[in-house]
Amino acid sequence: MARIERAAAFLANGMSWGVCPQAAGRRRDAMPAKLIGNGLRELDLFLTDLIVEAGRVHRLGVAAGRDPGIHPGRRIYSAAEAWRRAGPQLGLAVEAQARLREMRAAQNRHCFGRLRGEGAEAAMQRACADYARMAGEVLAAVGARGG
Repeated sequence: MARIERAAAFLANGMSWGVCPQAAGRRRDAMPAKLIGNGLRELDLFLTDLIVEAGRVHRLGVAAGRDPGIHPGRRIYSAAEAWRRAGPQLGLAVEAQARLREMRAAQNRHCFGRLRGEGAEAAMQRACADYARMAGEVLAAVGARGG
């Protein structure tokens, strides 16, 4: 959880932990869209793995410690798909799956050209915040179910 929160804040701040908003804004403006797209993809994969792991822990309970975890042949590569598969069992909001699909589509748009267009920067920062928020929802769902 801490990793996805730090990564989301780092990307949203123009890949800086600095406290100067003007400098962070200039760095963010200079970030190639491919870098933004890749950063968002990494957040998506962090959340995907968290959802898969939460589902495994919920399903196996104490036995999860004896299971090796994510199996390469069964890897899920999208948080939206992981949410679709594990969300109902964990009690996660179905509506979030549509937001995850939107964010995944935006990653592809960011890979061509620069972050541009009216509201593009705010949309990227909102996506970063949503990834961190959804990770918190996954952990809260597991905690509420005694996972």
